[in-house]
Amino acid sequence: MKNKIQRILVILIYISTVSISDALPKNTTNNGISLLLNGKLTKPENFVHVRNGRLTLIEINSKSGTRTGLPFFAYLRRAGKIVDVNAYTHNFSVRSIDLSQILESAKVGDDIIIEPADKTNISGRKIIYVRYSMLFPAFNWFPFLNKNKGGC
Repeated sequence: MKNKIQRILVILIYISTVSISDALPKNTTNNGISLLLNGKLTKPENFVHVRNGRLTLIEINSKSGTRTGLPFFAYLRRAGKIVDVNAYTHNFSVRSIDLSQILESAKVGDDIIIEPADKTNISGRKIIYVRYSMLFPAFNWFPFLNKNKGGC
């Protein structure tokens, strides 16, 4: 009897720790509006340690697999208000922008808003949360070990 209770207890603990999202099938197709960082597909959650790079907003058509660049507005929001109302990328749409331009006036806790210029694509709005690691300067202590970036 005691052995059966232990087995049931172990099974219940295992079932409660497995996430439901792990059990469901993954959607491998990229549909809709996505962000590109230096030409590579990325998500806003992946910007934890990114300090610079070229941001582009694209629309991916799942049927044909084509990627279309979209014009967008990029601005910084702090405590629910836009930081620089007169910024160029807040007033005029752009096709790509350097992330370091936006981070110049950013503080920890701010939001970087990437919003499609076409108001019908408002669901494609992306929010990147500014963290301390994005603003802290990075030092390349051993540049000779970095063979991928040509010594940069």
